[in-house]
Amino acid sequence: MAGLLFLGSDAVFVLALLFSYLYLRVLNVNHLWRPAYVHPPSAAAAVLVAGAVIVSAGAYRWGLAGIRAGRQQQLRSGLVLALAFLLVDIGLQIHQMTAVSFGPQSGAFASSFFALAGYHVFHLCVALLLGLGMLNRARHGKFSQSHHMEVIVLGYFWYWVAFVAAVVALLPK
Repeated sequence: MAGLLFLGSDAVFVLALLFSYLYLRVLNVNHLWRPAYVHPPSAAAAVLVAGAVIVSAGAYRWGLAGIRAGRQQQLRSGLVLALAFLLVDIGLQIHQMTAVSFGPQSGAFASSFFALAGYHVFHLCVALLLGLGMLNRARHGKFSQSHHMEVIVLGYFWYWVAFVAAVVALLPK
């Protein structure tokens, strides 16, 4: 239950971030949304960041399918793959944030970009820590075909993180 409450509160916060991004984008007084010297990251970079976490969610889903069928090794392998793609995604997102030629003080777009990107890194780190804990429990055989509710609930968070990453990648710049 606590995991679902956390997911709900996280959803409200993400929706508030997305609302502020779109509100500031629509407001765009005196063309200050994105000053001329602020160049957003390429769309390919955003798709790459979203793609890595989507592949990670797919690997997690594959692991979940394994434990549902009673295959503990598939769960462990899925978790390892999912965690590896999360690490790749963290690296890609941090690189994207440090490679831009502007800072959060460079206008509404810049501050919104850093808020969304920073929160994505936070999401990834939470998923990484929870996934490592889940992998440790799976390594000790704590899950079975009939007992794996924790894996399902963490999956909801993992899919949420992937969904948010895809939505942010599709936002107009």
